Amino acid sequence: MLLNKLKILVTRPVHQAESLCSLIEYQGGEAVKLPVIQIIDCNNNWQNYNFNNFDIAIFISSNAVEKTLANIVLPTKLQLFAVGKSTAATLQKLGLTALCPAPPFNSEALLSMPQLQTIINKQIVIFRGEGGRELLAKSLRKRSAKVQYISVYKRLKPPTPPQNIYADITTITSGEGLENLLAMLPNSVWIRQNPMVVISERLAKKARQLGIQAPILVAPNTSNDGLLIAILQASTLILN
Repeated sequence: MLLNKLKILVTRPVHQAESLCSLIEYQGGEAVKLPVIQIIDCNNNWQNYNFNNFDIAIFISSNAVEKTLANIVLPTKLQLFAVGKSTAATLQKLGLTALCPAPPFNSEALLSMPQLQTIINKQIVIFRGEGGRELLAKSLRKRSAKVQYISVYKRLKPPTPPQNIYADITTITSGEGLENLLAMLPNSVWIRQNPMVVISERLAKKARQLGIQAPILVAPNTSNDGLLIAILQASTLILN
């Protein structure tokens, strides 16, 4: 098998880790689960908004989909967008269809979509986690849209795990997650020395700033399939 029993650290939240773990194990690797972000609800009464006032709804993540649609039913007139492939798939499972950009499935790709070029006076709601990048709203406002962020969940650092965790390759999908991992396992030198797979050049740069000395491989997109491609590339650095 391609991964030859290598240990791959999967740092996604518990409810989002299974798909990537299955892909790793299918390729002969061992998935080591260590969630570095805990997802909890935001208590900010956003459910009381009148969503009939909006024209477009954008979902930043699968978590945003699940937390939103667990609390409200969206008007059918809304045009839905998903930043990533897995986010669009989560909406589809709930019976909703969303437009999704081409790879690499990020805010920049979403902003390049033709449907978001002429949006003067369009009312747009963006469902996301607390905090995060401001690029999307700033860019849409420059196009004369009226944009409202709604934070439907927040991210916390989980409790410190046992210190005997080890992996040959680490996967990281956010800067906050990497910071949490380093704080949770401060004495694990292997995190900085073994190959790391990330989802963007921006995250690779942050990893270098945080002291990661090992090879850093950027996945071609943010999906689990994209991560697997980079994991397989990282494995060649170890096995060859």
